[in-house]
Amino acid sequence: PMDTVQLVASVLGALSVSYVLSVVMRPSHMVRPRLSFAARMLNVALTPLAYFRVVPPFKPLSLRSLKSQASKAAKGLKNFGPDWYEKPYEQTMDMVNKANYSPIGRAAAHDFFLRRLVAKLRLEDELSRNPSVLQQPIRKPLFVVGLPRTGTTFLHRLLSLDPATRAPRTYELFDPVPRNPADPVKDKKSRVRFVQKAIDQLHMCVPHFQSIHEVGAELPEECMMSIGCDIPMLFATFHVLIGNPEVSYSWRPGQAYKNYRRVLQLLQEQAGEEKRWTLKCPVHLGLLEFLVEGFPDARVVWTHRDPKQAVGSLCSFVRATQDMHEGGLIDMHGLGKDVEGFAEEWIRRADRFMEGRNSEDTCSVMYTELIKDPVGTVRSIYKDMGYEFTEEYEGIMREYIRKNKEEREAKKKKGGKLHEYKLKDYGLEDEVVEKGLGWYRAKYFN
Repeated sequence: PMDTVQLVASVLGALSVSYVLSVVMRPSHMVRPRLSFAARMLNVALTPLAYFRVVPPFKPLSLRSLKSQASKAAKGLKNFGPDWYEKPYEQTMDMVNKANYSPIGRAAAHDFFLRRLVAKLRLEDELSRNPSVLQQPIRKPLFVVGLPRTGTTFLHRLLSLDPATRAPRTYELFDPVPRNPADPVKDKKSRVRFVQKAIDQLHMCVPHFQSIHEVGAELPEECMMSIGCDIPMLFATFHVLIGNPEVSYSWRPGQAYKNYRRVLQLLQEQAGEEKRWTLKCPVHLGLLEFLVEGFPDARVVWTHRDPKQAVGSLCSFVRATQDMHEGGLIDMHGLGKDVEGFAEEWIRRADRFMEGRNSEDTCSVMYTELIKDPVGTVRSIYKDMGYEFTEEYEGIMREYIRKNKEEREAKKKKGGKLHEYKLKDYGLEDEVVEKGLGWYRAKYFN
């Protein structure tokens, strides 16, 4: 017995020394994922399942297998619609399989792909049974675009307050087909409850994400929640996609936007009235030439922020996605390089698109002006786009801004953290960002 005790003590001692040395000798830019204690314990509990790969969430991702699982979950439906999505899905699944995801990360990635495929099946089934939905007109939708962290969410929320507009809610984008059409009230409650539970689980695992991006089941949300059915660039995959730009940057997703138009037609038909759509997604910025394939008469508002601040903030966002999914150390310098490259590519694409676009269809918004005078900024957008800016809308907007400010101040007083980040934490200096995006600053900020 004593030998056993000594052996266990020796093993524990060796492990402790190994851990201490790994921390002391680890480069400062290699950091551990920031997870709640509950999430860390859940990863430990799931490790045997992930190691032995005995259940689907922990087996290597396979499009064929996931389509089979989706069909079963959707009560035998088989029609996934146009097959453009298959190549991006297969390529992204291959990246995820090769990446070092944690058990929670692997389960989340599996869940993402599975639920997007189920949504595709249910949409195709609904449209096949109600083809008249595709006659719904989507006239001159307004898209808010810009690098992530440039004010797109704040501006989108303000624009969505206009009673004359319609902005899709998170639960609608996640699951656009009613599950209980005979009782719309009960159906909405159940769909909202399901999506909010998933959001709460995200916040349980990565509490600091709440200070980076506000999300709620009934809040206006970005289009990628739906377009993810074709372009798999969402929370579970974003960091691996920008880390492999030679793959994801080659996609030509015109079909994805045509499919998204059909989702909006369905939501509009459900609402029973036609309003101007107010939409938003930072990823649109680099895909505008494809966006207009689905929405030829789209109106585009591009938000601009000092690239040094925007890139630093985006790095912080991407790190949060890795916190949730990464199974090993996070290379902060590698992350910074990937984000800076993504920003350069997306801004150059947007600039090329804007060069050939009618100025009446587009306008720009400076982040500093939006924060300083949000009402005046929105009024200017309405003037540029030819929209009616009513007193009713202005009053609603001012009340929202007042409450939003009060909530932020209350959070500060309670010691809650607002979003904080430093460019240098990601191996980037002002000069590096300026070298890649100095032309952008000169063109759009003067």
